[in-house]
Amino acid sequence: MSQSTLAKSEPNHARTLLQQWLRPYRPKLLLAVCAAALSVPLLLWQLWCLALFADAMLDTAMNAAALTAGPPATALPFSLLWQFALAFVLRQLCLLLRDGLTQHSSRLLRADLRRQLLNKLAAQGPARQRFGSDGVLSTLLTEQVDALDGYISRYWPQLFLVIWTPLLIAVVVCLHSVLAGLLLLLTAPLVPLFMVLVGREASKASSEKLAELGRMGGRLWQFLQGLTLLRRLNAIPQATAQLQYAAERYRSSSLQVLRLAFLSTAVLELFASLAIALVALYLGLGLLGELPWAKGEVPVAFAPALFILLLAPEFYQPLRQLGSDYHAKAQAEAAALALKPLWLLPEPFTGTASDSLSCTFTYSPSLHEQVKPLLQLRQIRLGSIERPRLIIPELQINVGERLLLCGDSGSGKSSFLQLLAGFADFNGAYQFAGQPVTAANRPQLWQQLSYLTQMPELFAGSVAENLRMAKPAASDAALRACLQQVGLLTELGEATSLDYRLGEAGQGLSGGQQQRLCLARLLLADRPLWLLDEPFAELDQDTAADLALLLAKLSSGRTLLIASHQWQQLGFLDGALQFSQGQLSGRCDIGDLA
Repeated sequence: MSQSTLAKSEPNHARTLLQQWLRPYRPKLLLAVCAAALSVPLLLWQLWCLALFADAMLDTAMNAAALTAGPPATALPFSLLWQFALAFVLRQLCLLLRDGLTQHSSRLLRADLRRQLLNKLAAQGPARQRFGSDGVLSTLLTEQVDALDGYISRYWPQLFLVIWTPLLIAVVVCLHSVLAGLLLLLTAPLVPLFMVLVGREASKASSEKLAELGRMGGRLWQFLQGLTLLRRLNAIPQATAQLQYAAERYRSSSLQVLRLAFLSTAVLELFASLAIALVALYLGLGLLGELPWAKGEVPVAFAPALFILLLAPEFYQPLRQLGSDYHAKAQAEAAALALKPLWLLPEPFTGTASDSLSCTFTYSPSLHEQVKPLLQLRQIRLGSIERPRLIIPELQINVGERLLLCGDSGSGKSSFLQLLAGFADFNGAYQFAGQPVTAANRPQLWQQLSYLTQMPELFAGSVAENLRMAKPAASDAALRACLQQVGLLTELGEATSLDYRLGEAGQGLSGGQQQRLCLARLLLADRPLWLLDEPFAELDQDTAADLALLLAKLSSGRTLLIASHQWQQLGFLDGALQFSQGQLSGRCDIGDLA
């Protein structure tokens, strides 16, 4: 498929996605459209009353000036003013109802969409990083979800009103003057024509602006996470310069969008003003009897002429409003395309526990004998047939085995851990404790394993709060016992260890202390399967050796799979699984790796 074809199909994909998200809220939005449609007849009633009252005032003034001694002037029809006020109030209520319904629908849709995307990302676990850093994902779930607001609350309802309002006004105008109605209908297509021409560039500029915003959010997140290290390296000026450069690019893209928005608005206002002036010229010359084809004749009386003149701006108003909201549509389509990869992720399972794995796997001597193989995989493939990410012909891992995953970078070690943890879709047969792993029982699988990524998942808060992420109901004594096992209780102070405050991403602890705190969390969870992805990557040699000794002691009796390039310190392991070019190539002993 050519690039031009892809470029043309992207807006169609975005519109399809937007319509899919709107579907549950369409009844409420249609009710808002009905309220707005009802406001149009009320507007006609309101302006007709105003035109009749102005005509009555003109007649009264002319009679008073022409006949000083004659029959008394007729009283002004003040009942028209009451009708005008009633129509005005009812119309404003209809418009308030429309705005309330559309804004409420927009809030609900964005909150629901953000919740669904968060659940899908949570089900991906560490695999979410393939969609970008946490800073980029945060921008996607905040700024770009909020970018849908204008499309929901303004543009979509306006699509119906842009047909109904001008059509109804044109019919009413034609009842008084066919020529005036034809002038309105003939000039109306100019507005959407130029709206589309300018809107294409606005859509492209909106996409670039959102992309710049995502990149800037990612850079800011990385800057905040590495702030302590940047200070130690005296690299704050360089990092600040990069942030300023990203901010400048975002400012430039925002100004480009605003430039196109102002251009579009100016073009729409120009053509609408010219069309209204043309109608006004016709009506004015007609009242003066100066029309070239009707000299001395008044084709439209004063009251209908004033009524048509008052309606002319209202005829173009929905078209002008749609032109202004077209930028909201372009922004929403760009946001939908950015959110599409997250939306296409599989739905996380939300069933009951009875739908999941029926057994709770715990270690005991009897179970060790009953269930010898803990993990069984057969004909596993991750990715497409044409471009597989990982292939495992057959593998069996027994209870209590501790294995190294070795291979070059990109050979499939991390993908294998994500597969075992239930964070990757696959083809083939995968059994845990003798039961097949499916999308339905992944939540129960997650209760049987602990997954430690290369970058420790720690957040700003106390040590106790970070530990209780694994077991919220754990007592202080249990927390201290886990810290004691990993050697942090003494280092942090027995009295103050649980209240020790961490910064973002574990700031306040060294790299080794962060890994040991994560090990304490694994101990607290007390699960039979441990999956560790490059736990020594950010550590110096001495700290890595100390952590390896600690890991040898703490993992005894558990099934351990650890991906690492530093296998020299892992002599306690039972063997190694070798990966090469996205495929499991075989087993070997740790000693054979030398």
